[in-house]
Amino acid sequence: MSAQFRTFVIANPISGSGLVEREWDVVERQLRSTLTEYNVAFTEGPGHATMLAREALRAGWEMVVSVGGDGTLNEVANGFFDRIDYADLYDVEPGGWINRTGDHPALINPDAVLGVIPMGTGGDFRRTLGMMGGWREAVEALAGTKTRKIDLGILSFVDDAARVDGRVFVNIASMGLSGAVDDLVGKIPSQVGGSAQYTLAVLGAFARWSNVKVDFRFDEIDEVREDLVVAIIANGQFFGGGMWAAPGAALDDGQFQFVMLGDLTRPEAVRTLMSIYRGNHFDSPKVWRRNARSITARAVDPQERVLLDVDGEALGRLPCALNVLPSYINLKV
Repeated sequence: MSAQFRTFVIANPISGSGLVEREWDVVERQLRSTLTEYNVAFTEGPGHATMLAREALRAGWEMVVSVGGDGTLNEVANGFFDRIDYADLYDVEPGGWINRTGDHPALINPDAVLGVIPMGTGGDFRRTLGMMGGWREAVEALAGTKTRKIDLGILSFVDDAARVDGRVFVNIASMGLSGAVDDLVGKIPSQVGGSAQYTLAVLGAFARWSNVKVDFRFDEIDEVREDLVVAIIANGQFFGGGMWAAPGAALDDGQFQFVMLGDLTRPEAVRTLMSIYRGNHFDSPKVWRRNARSITARAVDPQERVLLDVDGEALGRLPCALNVLPSYINLKV
């Protein structure tokens, strides 16, 4: 057998509405036939995957593999770093902007490799990778030692206690209606089921939504004020369970693709949101995009609670700052 990475597998048993747990015996049989040395741990709640990844890397494992959805992948990627004190890296100015004041955080092991077995409900990151053959294809891709350097995003924001916090992300961060949807998903009983939860949250958030004025600053130079429905900061191309939000976004070009869904009326918003699945939303004159390495945003009215979505998870609110970490992590391919 060819050379292999010593591999630590982190599996979220409830991902994919329980798919990981139901299929695990079969998944592990294929892992056993693909990898020469590996260990497995199952997550037990929010944040556990991050802790497990840190412990694995400190113990010398060469590759850490996320088994689950994009949220699990996000937690595992954050575990490639020691705990980051975002209050040391970012400051909130009196005018409401967040600025980076510290250096980019260091990886626990710059040579470590991130592996992905996508088994979540949405599966947006796997679409960018072109990994559409299911989890079996993903397990086969763990063989050998071929890797690819990809960018990460780092996001700082304000939490509900007005403290500066943050998160590293792999795929996409967004704000506005998408953040309101994520916030509602967490309030709908899990017994409803993943797809139904998301549908109810979309309907509920849209019914309550009013466009909000937000200021954006790109690469610390250009400033734009927009009436916002959704703003998308994309490293990958897909979000929201298959929306082709950022066609052409690349994981290794050292920049974000920023996509603005601006001052849309409700009927326009419905048409535009449906068109995103085909990547046709740029046909609307109220949708535009640009590339940037850093983006900061603040609500014009500081009392407006504009929520964030990060790799499908609800996290904090504006103001926020986002920076590219170029060619920062080794992805198994």
